[in-house]
Amino acid sequence: MPANPSGQQSLEQIEGEAWPEPASDATHVIRRVHQLRRVPVGDLSIEDLRIMLSQSVGTVAILPRVLDLLEENPLAEGDFYPGDLLVAMLRLRRDHWSDQIGLLARARCVVQRADAMTNQLNRAQTPELRRLVGEFLSN
Repeated sequence: MPANPSGQQSLEQIEGEAWPEPASDATHVIRRVHQLRRVPVGDLSIEDLRIMLSQSVGTVAILPRVLDLLEENPLAEGDFYPGDLLVAMLRLRRDHWSDQIGLLARARCVVQRADAMTNQLNRAQTPELRRLVGEFLSN
């Protein structure tokens, strides 16, 4: 896996901002995001990264790690299905990529590989993945 200089640091360290503890009535996801902000980026699991991307938290800091994993396996799987990490990345708003030209180029390569690989998956698993891949490649 390529070296990521921020892999040893947590999002709190990278961003220089410690979030307060979540409210006592916060959802499981919110509590988990708060916990994950204190974990070194290099130690975040595929599922952890999927959660963070899905909540649009720390995307600039975690996208290099996400792409490292997706370059190894474009259909890397968190807790749900093959490609769920890629789906979370593809759901990011386009403005997440505007200042990240190098990362965007890497993402395009990953998405092209994933496009070819989706033919190997059960068609029932892939409609959303195929749609998002098609949209990403057409932009």
